[in-house]
Amino acid sequence: MPLRIAIVGPGRVGSAFGHRLAKRGCELLGFIGPPHRVEQAVLFARAGQALDGSAVARAHVVVFAVGDEDLALAVGTAVRSGPPRSCSLWLHTSGRHDLSVFDAAAGHGIRRGSLHPVAPFADAASGLRAMAGAPAVIDGDARSLHLLRRLCDLLSLVPVPWAGTDRAAYHAGCALAANGLTALYGLCQDVFATAGGFAAEERRRLVDALMEAALRGCSEHGAVAALSGPVRRGDADVVKAHVQSLGRLLPDALPAYRALMRRALELAVAAGLKPDAVAAVQQALAVPESR
Repeated sequence: MPLRIAIVGPGRVGSAFGHRLAKRGCELLGFIGPPHRVEQAVLFARAGQALDGSAVARAHVVVFAVGDEDLALAVGTAVRSGPPRSCSLWLHTSGRHDLSVFDAAAGHGIRRGSLHPVAPFADAASGLRAMAGAPAVIDGDARSLHLLRRLCDLLSLVPVPWAGTDRAAYHAGCALAANGLTALYGLCQDVFATAGGFAAEERRRLVDALMEAALRGCSEHGAVAALSGPVRRGDADVVKAHVQSLGRLLPDALPAYRALMRRALELAVAAGLKPDAVAAVQQALAVPESR
């Protein structure tokens, strides 16, 4: 018998999950959410229909793919809308929340779980592509883990069991790795534009080449060994020139530059940069920006 799936939240993650699970042979009952969003999700998934809350009584798996701030309310509403199917798995896709968000369903015989895809979901289509081979952090009751692993396989995700203690810190790491890198990408484009002389496509090539090489080096050798550039060399004069130029031309970029180069300096120290060079770079990073 195929797994019957109901998805609460017809957004980017819910739509991508619905498409992949339906394609892999699950019975996608459909989506619970605002009608116009549900219609879009059904079209994207090419399966399912608009559901009301009573659908949770028929589903083997109920996926809550809503915003972090809406999760507790969505669970409570589902409990009140219809009794859950005994032994069904209720899971959420949030990186921020633990299993306590399902406390409202205690006593209904459900299994609890979380499955957080560690992949960017700018939209449903790009999220669907990003899921292929991406990790997913899973957590659940002992009787939930086997099904969570099966769902990861169906979604083309690689399960990584949660063994931590602070979900907020974990989620902050996710935000830095994905959203922080995206913000830095945009900032680098702005700095190259301020420097002048490059067309938009040339700026993109420059940033792509540098970031891709840096990520590859970090993945292969670790951040300490991969670090290069003026901070790693202890070239304080170059760092000072950076600070002064950014302060004059693009002051909004200067706080990020200083914060990131101070972190780079910590890596340089771990790589063996001598104390006198460290002090010189620290001083260069602290110089007032010229206007």
